[in-house]
Amino acid sequence: MRKAGWMMLGIVGAVVLALSGAALAGEALEINGVFAGEGHPKGWSPNKPGYWDDEGKVALNKIPDTEKTALQLTSQSKKMHLFTKQFPVAKGDKVVVKALVKGKGAGSLGAYTYPGGGWVNKEFKATAEWTEFVAELSFPEKVENVCVVIGITPGSSVEFMDVKAEIVKQEQSQPATK
Repeated sequence: MRKAGWMMLGIVGAVVLALSGAALAGEALEINGVFAGEGHPKGWSPNKPGYWDDEGKVALNKIPDTEKTALQLTSQSKKMHLFTKQFPVAKGDKVVVKALVKGKGAGSLGAYTYPGGGWVNKEFKATAEWTEFVAELSFPEKVENVCVVIGITPGSSVEFMDVKAEIVKQEQSQPATK
């Protein structure tokens, strides 16, 4: 094949890849992942009772030399989670949660599921450098609503920044059949 033919094949491949990526783009969820608010981010609630460290802390930290704010969760003895409002999902939908994280210990990105009050999550180990973590979450068949959740394990102190979540509809995540 000539050089021009290979270049054309490469361009066509790139277009197909870009279009297939666009088909997987989901519906962005409004979760205040920039953590606007004073002392406590608007739209996020602590998981209580009995699931919150009384000595734990929630802090909003301005990131130097940027306009960004990070949410820091610090726990001594219990897991700590913050969650958002509920969003509707359909059978087969997935939720993708992304965040930049750093700190010490471990944490998770996940979703509470309703009805039933269960949850699904993906855990990460925090490091001293900002690292992107992505959790692609699938749900049991009877789930109708989800709340996005961020959390940490006992003895951890983790900062979360730029948290984004989207619902990927079943028809977007399944290949077309003939």
